[in-house]
Amino acid sequence: MLSKPRTSPSLTILIPCLNEAHAVAAVVREYTAAFPQSDVLVVDNGSEDGTAEAAGAAGAAVMTERRRGKATAVATALAAIDTDLVLMVDGDGSYPAEGGRLLLEQYLREPVDMITGIRSAQKAALVFRPMHQWGMSIFAGVMNSVFHFKPLDLFSGLRLFSRRFYKHVPVLSRGFELEIELTIQAVDKGFAQAEVPIPFRTRAEGSASKLRTVRDGIRILRLLVVLFRDYRPLTFFGTLALGIGILGFATGSIPVLEYFSTGLVNRLPLAVLAASLVTLSFIIGLIGLLLESNLRYHREAYHIQLRKFGAPAARALTADYRRALTG
Repeated sequence: MLSKPRTSPSLTILIPCLNEAHAVAAVVREYTAAFPQSDVLVVDNGSEDGTAEAAGAAGAAVMTERRRGKATAVATALAAIDTDLVLMVDGDGSYPAEGGRLLLEQYLREPVDMITGIRSAQKAALVFRPMHQWGMSIFAGVMNSVFHFKPLDLFSGLRLFSRRFYKHVPVLSRGFELEIELTIQAVDKGFAQAEVPIPFRTRAEGSASKLRTVRDGIRILRLLVVLFRDYRPLTFFGTLALGIGILGFATGSIPVLEYFSTGLVNRLPLAVLAASLVTLSFIIGLIGLLLESNLRYHREAYHIQLRKFGAPAARALTADYRRALTG
């Protein structure tokens, strides 16, 4: 076992769980052995199969959040945690502790606010259903086009957070939208990110996936639209205004051409509709401009507050501690 150095960053292993009694004990023991200096916290999200008991018997601290949803469970836990780092991992046994060590070693080499474990494409192809792979590619493409950031693994459940990150990022979603919200928040708020390839395996026997392809896909798509509206208001409302404006001008071209040909406007309802659409487009565009200005003000205030908190650097890490982790 590694001897504890004089100075080290405190670490919490955060394991949100829903009905993972078959897997969670093994996950707790594996991560406790890999990170003997850390606190292991399991958030039981209203399980009905003895997950909390299994986690407690394996040596983890257990917190209960009966409101269903992974994001809700994680938000509740983050409000109670006060360590330098948080390593979030799923409780189904699909992320070996070796991957967590790779993330921590990357942080010690180059401290950033969030590090995401990237599952290999070859392994993911064997584990995930084709519909899930297709959906992940689409959402990554949308992220790239809207937020100009293309994540290699948007839905990875293995992530390392700095204190600066998890103390200043709101979690407003409820379920499996959590990972995409964390990524977008990090991009929008200018947090430093890194991605590290990690090992990945099939979930433990007896553990069932909570994902529902169509239902969760719709929820994630809705979240993308909402975040696009809230964090890119000028682009969102500007695009909407442009579309309505084009429709208005196209509709109005008919009575205008008719007027130039005959000197009369026989299609008055069409002319009124066109004028209304053009007016509406200007109003929507103005809303987008005002929201963008307001968002800029809040971003400036946010970054000033964040600057007072400090950089994401590891706190006074000793050479002995670095050698202990890598050796």
